[in-house]
Amino acid sequence: MFKILCFGDSITLGEKDTERGGWADRLKKHYFEQFADSQTQKITLYNLGIAGETTDGLVNRFDIELGARNIKGQKLIVVFAYGANDIVIHKDKNIVPESYYIRNLKHCIESAKKFKADILLLNLLPIADSIEGMVNQHGKLRFDHDIQAYNFIIKQLSHEMNCEYLDFYTSFVENNKEEYLCSDGVHPNSKGHKLLYQKIQQKLSALTS
Repeated sequence: MFKILCFGDSITLGEKDTERGGWADRLKKHYFEQFADSQTQKITLYNLGIAGETTDGLVNRFDIELGARNIKGQKLIVVFAYGANDIVIHKDKNIVPESYYIRNLKHCIESAKKFKADILLLNLLPIADSIEGMVNQHGKLRFDHDIQAYNFIIKQLSHEMNCEYLDFYTSFVENNKEEYLCSDGVHPNSKGHKLLYQKIQQKLSALTS
């Protein structure tokens, strides 16, 4: 029995995917369908995304969320998808500076490893060119150079802490990112969520086989 815990912000929650409710809920539906005719559920997925959350918020709830879902004899897989809100500029600096971002993720990865969980880190998606360095309708300012800097951190952590890693920034950029982003320039649209779902499902399939 596998339990997959998906932690993240509004992208994980599934905002803007009007077709299937986001990549995490697409995965949940996939596992429901996969085991619909069996007597047991081999894989259970929890969508634990919270809109607007940063890694500061994650740290405050992670140990409780993880402990509540850990059952002896069941294998845990934890997916982290954070950074889109951490990088937002407030008073001329990132809301969660790089050093705090690293500290927060390290704490949660270490906590998950105490339960012998497999860890999957997703990097940040690119933003649309039209909102690069512009305050959006929600009053948030983001820069691509911050996205790339935090993505470098995620990749380094994946190596340092022996975590699985998926690079979606490159996937979006190499396939005309604007086609995969909704009108706000930050959230993936249904096509973008489908791409996320397909690649994450492939990685999870290897971890649960």
